[in-house]
Amino acid sequence: MVRFRLKLNGFVFLVSLFLGALCARANEFVFNPSDSEGDYDDVWDLDHFYWYTWGIKNFSIPTGHVITEAKLTFFNINNWTAAENNDPSQKLNVWLLDSASNPNRTGDEEGLWLASGYDGKLVRYGDTDNGTDNLAGWSYSAKTKVGEYHDDSGGSDGDVITLTFTFSAAGVLDELNSYFLNGNNFGLGFDPDCHYWNTGVKLKIWTDSPPNVPDNAATLILFGIGFIATVGIRRLISA
Repeated sequence: MVRFRLKLNGFVFLVSLFLGALCARANEFVFNPSDSEGDYDDVWDLDHFYWYTWGIKNFSIPTGHVITEAKLTFFNINNWTAAENNDPSQKLNVWLLDSASNPNRTGDEEGLWLASGYDGKLVRYGDTDNGTDNLAGWSYSAKTKVGEYHDDSGGSDGDVITLTFTFSAAGVLDELNSYFLNGNNFGLGFDPDCHYWNTGVKLKIWTDSPPNVPDNAATLILFGIGFIATVGIRRLISA
């Protein structure tokens, strides 16, 4: 009986290693901007007198991987005034850019991706705050709108929320992969109308190997494990 248990435990251990190998392929990357002022990662508190680009270059992922998900999060975001709660033109516009580089400016609008510290480079452009989405006219690279946010409960007594844009849900995951492959760089754009106070912005990207088996891969893997387990246990019992 002891011998059987030892063999069974060994078999379970091998199956666990197999499952662990399947689950260990994914990688996670975290990006934090820096405006070098005060609360450094709040993108200048998304002041409505500007619109912004956040450019990232020299970002690399493991060979054979693709980007499987991305999430952009604004922490403790709130429109500064309640006077605009019912104004549909007052919103935060969020864009994905193939590149944040602007040939009409001197200098580089994209910063190096760093595994630690601050990632990419922020640039701000003047805005008259007239409700126009300035990034809709971005012509220096391909672009895709990720989404927009209108705060119906702004002001000092308004709601303070964590706002997250999930790229797969927004339907822009393919564009992110395409932009990344076009030069190992990409950018994000923000046009706040009006002023969206926040305590920080974070981008998280997940990568993994693309599926190389049929779409019902999980079912096939589970079936195979069950079959192997059944055969293995029978052999252990008969040993």
